[in-house]
Amino acid sequence: MFDWIKENSTAFAIAVILHLVFFGALLFNWQMDKPKKIVLEQGDVIQVTSVDANTYDAEIQKIDQQKQAEQQLKAESQRKAKELKKKKRQEEQRRQQEKKHKSEELKQKKAAAAKKKEEQRKAALIKEKKLKEEERKKLKLKEAERKEAEKKAAEEKRQLEARLKEEERKKEQQEKQRLEEQKKQQEAERKRQAAEKKQQLAELKRKEQRDRLERERRSKGIVNRHVALIAQKIERSWRQPLGVPANLQCKIDIVLLPSGNVVSVKVVESSGNLSFDRSVETAVRKASPLPVPTDSVIFKEFEVMRLRFEPGSD
Repeated sequence: MFDWIKENSTAFAIAVILHLVFFGALLFNWQMDKPKKIVLEQGDVIQVTSVDANTYDAEIQKIDQQKQAEQQLKAESQRKAKELKKKKRQEEQRRQQEKKHKSEELKQKKAAAAKKKEEQRKAALIKEKKLKEEERKKLKLKEAERKEAEKKAAEEKRQLEARLKEEERKKEQQEKQRLEEQKKQQEAERKRQAAEKKQQLAELKRKEQRDRLERERRSKGIVNRHVALIAQKIERSWRQPLGVPANLQCKIDIVLLPSGNVVSVKVVESSGNLSFDRSVETAVRKASPLPVPTDSVIFKEFEVMRLRFEPGSD
């Protein structure tokens, strides 16, 4: 019963409201028809209204009919609730049977699939075994063919080596005779060339010495000139720190690129004044690129150059 009320709560609420309205109307009519107590003053005329017995019986009959309707409605509701419960029970049984049936079918399918998979596995093993056997026979045949080919090749090689060895022996004998004659001629030519080469070497050595001296003189001049130019450019870029005397000096190492760009600068011998040392490093970076020689050989002197910075010195 309560299950049916929950499922049909809206219809049940409407039915209750209609019943309440109906009973309210009956009560109102009954109150209207009920004889009223009238207080009369002296001299008033009394008028009495009687209640019709038929009307009263009709109202009572209506109430009885309403009660019967309610009982029928209640009985119908209980019947429907029982039918719904029965239907749900039957539906649950049907669902459980269907679930059981599907479970059985799934088991059968799994069993069939497992059986098929096992058959496929066995067939694959048989096929693999057959292939391995065929492969083994092929390898055995290839090995036999390889050994036969090696044996044949070895015999052909032996015969060829013997023939070549004989031909080589004859050639060596002929070559030996030719070389002996050639050696005599070469010895005479060697002595002549040795004397000529000795003379050329002596002349070349003298020329190289002259060229070396000239390069050293020229290189030293270029190096000194560029060192002076670099020092001048750094000094032009240098700004004397406040409160620092200008008679200080320090040694710095500068790493340069062929373009003259400064890679790094480091004070290797301090002036004793940190501000002065830092101002020199700043001046070197500010002066970059520095004027370096374009000759790649001479530039090697400037790849890592050490410079004494002394403002105002020549």
